[in-house]
Amino acid sequence: KIKRKGTGDTPILPFVAMATSGFLWLNYGIMKGDGTLVFVNFVGCVLNCVYILLYYWYTPNKTSVYKTVGFVLFMLACVRLYSAWQHTHPEEALDFIGFIAVCVTVGMFASPLTQLRLVMETKSTESMSFPLAILVFAQSFMWWWYGVLRSDGYIQFPNICGTVLGLIQIGVFLYYWNSQPETVSTIMMQNV
Repeated sequence: KIKRKGTGDTPILPFVAMATSGFLWLNYGIMKGDGTLVFVNFVGCVLNCVYILLYYWYTPNKTSVYKTVGFVLFMLACVRLYSAWQHTHPEEALDFIGFIAVCVTVGMFASPLTQLRLVMETKSTESMSFPLAILVFAQSFMWWWYGVLRSDGYIQFPNICGTVLGLIQIGVFLYYWNSQPETVSTIMMQNV
């Protein structure tokens, strides 16, 4: 999209969701004292901020970026403040941040599945990214295994979900690999 000097129809939400997830896991890692989680998610947060800035630079709809990023920053501040004020015991605060991180991460992993209806109707996977499906599967599996090694359910649960959802996406690609795609306009005409 950068070569074309625009964002096209790519939404800002996936980039913001990745940054949000990274920020929550960074906080979880800091609270837990897990250097691996801290380092990986710090790097992830920095990279996602770069992605968001590039998106902002190339999008004609800067207001949408302001609103989305502003809302997410407000919600993250609320989560962090609530965690600090309501949970006087560090274990409770850790559980709260872990729970929110799990919810955001599972939602982030499931978001590509919103394209499944279009894929099944058009019999084409061009609206989905095969490399992304492979990466979701691989990184989720590795983080799940890390969670197993650390005996940390908050790390295990969203990543076993991500592993399964990644496999579903890969399965969809394999199923529709040689299908003759129908155009979206043909599908629209059939539904009228």
